[in-house]
Amino acid sequence: MTDFAPIQEKLTAITTAHADYAKSSFEAHKAYLEKLATVKAPDQAMQITTEHMKSAYETFVAESQKIGELYKSFFTTAFKPMTTVSVPSLKVV
Repeated sequence: MTDFAPIQEKLTAITTAHADYAKSSFEAHKAYLEKLATVKAPDQAMQITTEHMKSAYETFVAESQKIGELYKSFFTTAFKPMTTVSVPSLKVV
């Protein structure tokens, strides 16, 4: 019988990481738009946009690596290679 608890824990961690990233990304975009709405000069808008895009890219890369490691951990747990396989012998009659 296979114990599915470690697999379920890994899937829960992956799901939580995705949800946390989505929430933080939404909040960052919301703050960006609120800041952008108060800008009066085009150069300020460009500065805010540049900062936001740089931050969004860096966050995306960091979160992608983190989530990628979670997937790697999941697959190594869920699909362990079989070390011993017992195959019943077949008798030809």
